[in-house]
Amino acid sequence: MAERKYLTWFLFVVLFLFITSCSQIPGKLMLLRGNFFNAQGMYTEAILAYLEALTFPETAPYAEYSLGSVYLSLDEGAAALQHFAAAEEALAKVLRVDHRELIYRIHYNRGVIRFHAGDFGSAADQFRTALETDGSRIEAKRNLELSLLSLSQEEAAASLSLNFKDEQKDPQVLFDYIRRKEQDQWKSREWAGDTGPTGPDY
Repeated sequence: MAERKYLTWFLFVVLFLFITSCSQIPGKLMLLRGNFFNAQGMYTEAILAYLEALTFPETAPYAEYSLGSVYLSLDEGAAALQHFAAAEEALAKVLRVDHRELIYRIHYNRGVIRFHAGDFGSAADQFRTALETDGSRIEAKRNLELSLLSLSQEEAAASLSLNFKDEQKDPQVLFDYIRRKEQDQWKSREWAGDTGPTGPDY
């Protein structure tokens, strides 16, 4: 079973090398190497491989994205966002235009980072952009809905908090309310004392 797995991996690499031009092979090999290390949780080795892949213009956008994904795995959201932005910039320098999957993943992962940071508005924007790239992705649709729901709940909570703060700023409103309640209570007691069990004496 293990020999068959390695044979399949070897055939995949050979096929990959034949269908790509010779100038692109070293960068793509570095990406494959980085992906292998990344999948094994060997993040230092993955970063080194992706940094080598950065030196090749054809693979630079993917290397930047992959570096961002490593930092995302390490809970380094700010560093991941920097690499995702660099991947988007590097895409502009690549002549081919068939990079929909990469564009989708850049915006989707930005949305994930923004959501976990509590920036639900920005997260929703990123998930929308991801869906504009590929509208068939269920995970982006769900995360967009969750971001919008979280944003509306946050706005409702902020509105309630503002109303409460306004009442706290003007304690006279509260004192007036308490005084009115006390006056109503005293009036009802006085009326009850004036009337006997048989009703008012005319």
